[in-house]
Amino acid sequence: MPTTVSITEDNVLATLRTFLLSIVAAGVEVVNGQDNRVPEPLGDDFLVMTPLGQSRLSTNGETYTDPGTNPGTRNFERATKSTIQIDIHGPNSADNAAMIETLYRSEYAVDSFKASGLDIQPLYCDDARQMPFNNGENQYEQRWIITAVIQYNPVTAVPQDFADALSVNIISVDATYPA
Repeated sequence: MPTTVSITEDNVLATLRTFLLSIVAAGVEVVNGQDNRVPEPLGDDFLVMTPLGQSRLSTNGETYTDPGTNPGTRNFERATKSTIQIDIHGPNSADNAAMIETLYRSEYAVDSFKASGLDIQPLYCDDARQMPFNNGENQYEQRWIITAVIQYNPVTAVPQDFADALSVNIISVDATYPA
C-alpha cells in the first residue's frame, strides 16, 4: 500500500477555480499560472491563479484506521495555509477584482468551498491592487492582483499493521535454553 494524501494542490486550485467561475461573467477563463508554452486565453477578460506558498498552521494530528485486515493506516493530518495569487486581467478587471474581494470575505465563499466536499476553506484575502501587465506583444493590459489565503487539512496515510489477537504461551527458559 503506497503513501497517500487526501487533498492535493490540484484539489485546492480546482475548488478556488469553481468559486471564481461562479462570480465572473460567462466566458471568462480561469487558468493556472506558470504553464510553459501556453498563450494567454483568447478572451479580453481572464483570471490566472498562481500558488505562492504553503505553511504549516499547527503540529500534526495523528489517528489510526484499522480495517480488520492488514494493513491499516496511520494518518497524519497537517493544517496547511496556502497562499494563491489571483491575477485579474482585462477591461473589466477592476470590477471583477471588487466582486472577488467582496465575496471571498463572505459566507458565499465558505459555502462554495464547502460544496467541494473536501476539508478546504477560505481564510482571507488582501485588498486588490492594480498592477499593469506587459504582454507578449509588448502591450500594456489592465491587471489587478488579489492574494487569497486558503486553509486545507490534508491527511497523509501510511501503511500500519495491527494485531487483533495475541497468543501467550509460558515456556521454561531453563529447559528450553539450557546454559
